Amino acid sequence: MGTVHRRTFIIGDLVTIAPDFRNSVLDFDFERYIGIIVKIPEDNEYIVYWTNSPVQNHYKGMWSGDHLVRVEDYNNEKEKARRDLHCVEL
Repeated sequence: MGTVHRRTFIIGDLVTIAPDFRNSVLDFDFERYIGIIVKIPEDNEYIVYWTNSPVQNHYKGMWSGDHLVRVEDYNNEKEKARRDLHCVEL
Protein backbone atom coordinates (compact mmCIF):
# COMPACT_ATOMS: atom_id res chain seq x y z
CA MET A 1 0.00 0.00 0.00
CA GLY A 2 1.29 3.50 -0.84
CA THR A 3 2.02 6.41 1.43
CA VAL A 4 -1.02 7.99 3.03
CA HIS A 5 -1.04 11.78 3.21
CA ARG A 6 -3.59 13.18 5.63
CA ARG A 7 -5.20 16.46 4.65
CA THR A 8 -5.64 18.97 7.46
CA PHE A 9 -7.36 22.33 7.47
CA ILE A 10 -7.87 25.35 9.69
CA ILE A 11 -10.99 27.43 10.24
CA GLY A 12 -11.42 29.78 7.29
CA ASP A 13 -9.83 27.53 4.65
CA LEU A 14 -11.67 27.48 1.32
CA VAL A 15 -12.23 23.86 0.29
CA THR A 16 -13.85 21.76 -2.38
CA ILE A 17 -14.57 18.05 -2.72
CA ALA A 18 -11.38 16.06 -3.33
CA PRO A 19 -11.12 14.66 -6.87
CA ASP A 20 -10.35 11.20 -5.46
CA PHE A 21 -13.53 11.15 -3.33
CA ARG A 22 -15.97 8.45 -4.44
CA ASN A 23 -19.61 8.40 -3.43
CA SER A 24 -21.85 5.67 -4.77
CA VAL A 25 -25.09 7.55 -4.07
CA LEU A 26 -24.37 10.98 -5.52
CA ASP A 27 -22.40 11.97 -8.59
CA PHE A 28 -20.69 15.25 -7.69
CA ASP A 29 -19.46 17.79 -10.20
CA PHE A 30 -16.32 18.32 -8.10
CA GLU A 31 -15.18 21.63 -9.53
CA ARG A 32 -18.53 23.25 -8.79
CA TYR A 33 -18.53 23.33 -4.99
CA ILE A 34 -16.69 25.73 -2.73
CA GLY A 35 -17.04 25.70 1.01
CA ILE A 36 -15.41 27.27 4.03
CA ILE A 37 -14.26 25.42 7.14
CA VAL A 38 -16.29 26.91 10.01
CA LYS A 39 -15.63 24.44 12.84
CA ILE A 40 -13.39 21.50 13.77
CA PRO A 41 -15.39 19.35 16.22
CA GLU A 42 -13.12 16.28 16.09
CA ASP A 43 -9.76 15.22 14.73
CA ASN A 44 -9.95 15.07 10.90
CA GLU A 45 -13.66 16.04 10.91
CA TYR A 46 -14.72 19.46 9.67
CA ILE A 47 -17.94 21.44 9.56
CA VAL A 48 -18.13 22.99 6.09
CA TYR A 49 -20.49 25.77 5.04
CA TRP A 50 -20.99 25.38 1.29
CA THR A 51 -21.54 28.39 -0.97
CA ASN A 52 -23.18 25.94 -3.38
CA SER A 53 -24.23 22.71 -1.72
CA PRO A 54 -23.23 19.28 -3.05
CA VAL A 55 -26.31 17.89 -1.31
CA GLN A 56 -29.67 19.49 -2.10
CA ASN A 57 -30.73 22.02 0.56
CA HIS A 58 -27.89 21.15 2.94
CA TYR A 59 -25.46 24.03 3.03
CA LYS A 60 -23.71 23.02 6.24
CA GLY A 61 -22.42 19.60 7.18
CA MET A 62 -19.64 17.49 8.64
CA TRP A 63 -17.03 16.11 6.26
CA SER A 64 -13.94 13.99 6.71
CA GLY A 65 -10.70 15.75 5.86
CA ASP A 66 -9.97 12.84 3.51
CA HIS A 67 -12.85 13.97 1.28
CA LEU A 68 -11.83 17.63 1.05
CA VAL A 69 -9.02 19.59 -0.57
CA ARG A 70 -8.06 23.27 -0.42
CA VAL A 71 -9.30 25.16 -3.48
CA GLU A 72 -5.77 26.26 -4.36
CA ASP A 73 -4.55 22.62 -4.29
CA TYR A 74 -7.39 21.17 -6.39
CA ASN A 75 -5.58 21.00 -9.76
CA ASN A 76 -2.55 19.24 -8.25
CA GLU A 77 -4.81 16.74 -6.44
CA LYS A 78 -6.79 16.13 -9.62
CA GLU A 79 -3.62 15.32 -11.55
CA LYS A 80 -2.37 13.05 -8.75
CA ALA A 81 -5.72 11.19 -8.68
CA ARG A 82 -5.53 10.70 -12.45
CA ARG A 83 -1.99 9.27 -12.17
CA ASP A 84 -3.01 6.99 -9.29
CA LEU A 85 -5.78 5.46 -11.42
CA HIS A 86 -3.12 4.20 -13.82
CA CYS A 87 -0.88 2.67 -11.14
CA VAL A 88 -1.39 -0.91 -10.14
CA GLU A 89 0.30 -2.24 -7.04
CA LEU A 90 1.42 -5.86 -7.18
